Amino acid sequence: MKLSQSIFAVLLFFIFYSCTPKTAGIDDFHFTLMKSSHTNIDFNNKLTENDSINFLINQYIYIGAGVGVGDFNNDGLQDIFFAGGQVSSKLYLNKGNFEFEDVTERAGVTTNEWCTGVSVVDINNDGLSDIYVCVSHAHNPEQRRNLLFINKGNLKFSEEAKDYGLDDPGFSTQAAFFDYDKDGDLDMYLMNHKVFQNEPNNIVTYYGKGSFVAGDKLYRNEGIPPGKNHPVFKDVSEQAGIKEMGNGLGLTISDFNKDGWPDIYVGNDFVSNDLLWLNNKNGSFTNCISNSIRHQSFNSMGTDAADINNDALPDIAVLDMQPETNYRKKTMFSSSNPEEYEMATTVGGYQPEFVRNMLQLNNGNTTFNNIKQPFFSEIGQLSGISETDWSWSVLMADFDNDGWKDIHITNGLAK
Repeated sequence: MKLSQSIFAVLLFFIFYSCTPKTAGIDDFHFTLMKSSHTNIDFNNKLTENDSINFLINQYIYIGAGVGVGDFNNDGLQDIFFAGGQVSSKLYLNKGNFEFEDVTERAGVTTNEWCTGVSVVDINNDGLSDIYVCVSHAHNPEQRRNLLFINKGNLKFSEEAKDYGLDDPGFSTQAAFFDYDKDGDLDMYLMNHKVFQNEPNNIVTYYGKGSFVAGDKLYRNEGIPPGKNHPVFKDVSEQAGIKEMGNGLGLTISDFNKDGWPDIYVGNDFVSNDLLWLNNKNGSFTNCISNSIRHQSFNSMGTDAADINNDALPDIAVLDMQPETNYRKKTMFSSSNPEEYEMATTVGGYQPEFVRNMLQLNNGNTTFNNIKQPFFSEIGQLSGISETDWSWSVLMADFDNDGWKDIHITNGLAK
């Protein structure tokens, strides 16, 4: 009797297994690497160190630079702009069939600055994509003013950041263009980071608020003034409440509380907390991260927002630098110790931070101080994405078209 029951159980298992729908496995999902000999893209953001430019003096020299994709000549093909650090930026024109042409010089987008981030935006609403480039690392403020390449048509660009009011001289990492006040035009949030300051990055002290080169900026689109044929931007950071100082490495715009107004998430490196700017719908923002998120990553780097569980609420991914293996954990770096953690949270007033990737699941809104704010549950370890080594950028998208967001993480550090 027992033998027959066992045979029946085994048969039932195989019947059930054979009837279970199968989804495409990883072996059925491929990308093809296109070699530079075919694409003609040979951009190399080469870094040459010396006694005055090196990781010990400025550890942000390794963060690389930005890549912007857009159809700059309106031919239906996506072109690529690479931002360069010690080398010039480059613009590659898409010729079709994954073949590109370097048109940097004739397009007028050669750069001599240390460029860090790229934003592709039609800033003057003329139907042509323009290029905003963040600049950093130089000691001289005049050498780190951000650039704005205005598309004049026929693949000709003109650098006009000063004329638009956007030649910010801070240590910029990335800019995001969005209509924060819903007046019908694009404004800009500028993320900055701290470089060349005497205090160490991990010092347990409250960074505070005020006007600093490391403070983020909010630029409002003032429209087209008399005598101009394009919009002009104004720094409204103070009146909007954007005064926090940090080490910004990740910037994401999304409507986190689903009220129809765009909010802002900023990933700050080291002890400086991340920022979750809730749009107050009156031209100002409130940082609600202490109420919305219970803990966050310590070395916040790349960020992205997407709905990972299809509940129509935007979730947040933030990268850190925790290795997966015990050997790498022991040999790579020392994480924060309990004394530093206690000092940061009790004396410094910082929110709890841990050295690992974070995946914040949006649970919907709750009420804090009579204000509806989003509330998140951190599920990075539960979802298996918490340890991806020294990680830089994250992109959540449905790569295999199965209706669920996948997660792509870029990582690596030469030294």
